[in-house]
Amino acid sequence: MIIRSTAYGEKWGLLDPKVLERTKNKPALSDQSAMARIDLSTIDFQNVRDDMGSPNKDLTNSQISERSILIQCQNRYIPAIVCRPASVHCTPNACLYLHGGGFIGGNSSTLLNQCRLIAEQANCTVISLDYRLAPETPFPGALHDSCEAVEWIVSHQKYLGFDNSQIFVAGDSAGGNLAVGCGLLDEKHYIKQIISIYGALDLQKISQTLYQWDYSLYEMNEKHKNFIHTRLNKIMYITNLMRPLYIDKSLVTDPLVSPVYAQDFKNLPIITLIEAEFDYFLPSNKYFAGLLQKCGKEYQEILYKGLDHGFFDRLGYLEQTKETCLDIAQIIRGKGTKI
Repeated sequence: MIIRSTAYGEKWGLLDPKVLERTKNKPALSDQSAMARIDLSTIDFQNVRDDMGSPNKDLTNSQISERSILIQCQNRYIPAIVCRPASVHCTPNACLYLHGGGFIGGNSSTLLNQCRLIAEQANCTVISLDYRLAPETPFPGALHDSCEAVEWIVSHQKYLGFDNSQIFVAGDSAGGNLAVGCGLLDEKHYIKQIISIYGALDLQKISQTLYQWDYSLYEMNEKHKNFIHTRLNKIMYITNLMRPLYIDKSLVTDPLVSPVYAQDFKNLPIITLIEAEFDYFLPSNKYFAGLLQKCGKEYQEILYKGLDHGFFDRLGYLEQTKETCLDIAQIIRGKGTKI
């Protein structure tokens, strides 16, 4: 495992100073509130969608070419945005990027600045996909969109302008889940490597998790404990809200819904799991890494200390977000951070 340290050096259990300051300025969310039953009829759903994501900045130093396209899937078209360095006509590699948003929010523009930076630093064509969202389109709609996009991208190399016969698939949160799902279904080996950024790899209720999710699984400095709980509770609440909108409860243990239940990894390519110390999904990511190790699959973990779920949104505000983009670029270029 690669450990990315914080301002506290080797110490664990402390929120990054910028994350701590931001958390202090937001309402606390108690453990009881996060675990309480949610009455969907009382939810301002549009507000939930609008509240997802964080401001970010364009940190590229060169011109990036962008165009909107439609990807043809079975009986439908899916919008996407293609980014690549403007100075080249063809790049060595392509990367499909799948945004987060709990399967119910986000879009292809949410992390477009991150896609631009990855495209620049990796000399890569990055395709950000507008997969369909729940509740309008529940599972498996988003997964079908993602898998069909992989096949379409590989078969349209010349149109998109890249050389490799395989592509990278990356995503954060729900997008990380979808990226892993694409890998589990990759019978034709279209995917060179998967990069999952704090992937939502288990949608099960915490009381029924395989690894017995509990706050005690996280080391917490007493002074930061309440703030850490708030960060964990926010994602727990969103997961509890999203679950009935995205899937029927009978499907929660389907490996394509919750990859921690996967037993067949024969199609899965090399995978990088990028994690955060105070991410609600960290225990599920660690459990999944254990499964990969037992099966002899190639994988690596990169853990960012002091950070929480959603840190990848904050490009230009958190230095570690830029570092993560550079990690991803290095993987795509085949240098540095690679198995």
